[in-house]
Amino acid sequence: MDHVLIEFRKAATRENRGRRGLQRRYSPALQRRAVEYWRHQRAGGGSVPTVAAAVGVAPWSLHCWIHAAQVHRHFHPVQVLPPAPVRPVMSLSLRFTADGPRVEGLDIETVAKLPVLMR
Repeated sequence: MDHVLIEFRKAATRENRGRRGLQRRYSPALQRRAVEYWRHQRAGGGSVPTVAAAVGVAPWSLHCWIHAAQVHRHFHPVQVLPPAPVRPVMSLSLRFTADGPRVEGLDIETVAKLPVLMR
């Protein structure tokens, strides 16, 4: 039997202290070791059920551990940027009077640009 496999089984026995079947639990460190062993065996053609039987866990457990290990590899670094400067919001109101529509709240510079913006 493989030295890595023997060490894994000893560690699993220490962690479980006589628990059997569904009562067995494996620490995250031991799960990572099982996934690393599976990756090593996969290079030689080992499948999940074969490696799970050798390690002494259910195939679905090993499959879940493999999937959990792969999900974390998809994270990418994120760059945090400072917020863009906030432009002041103008308070505009449009009134319809008997003399016609009236826009209130514009400064002189904006009024001068208004005909260009309305094209």
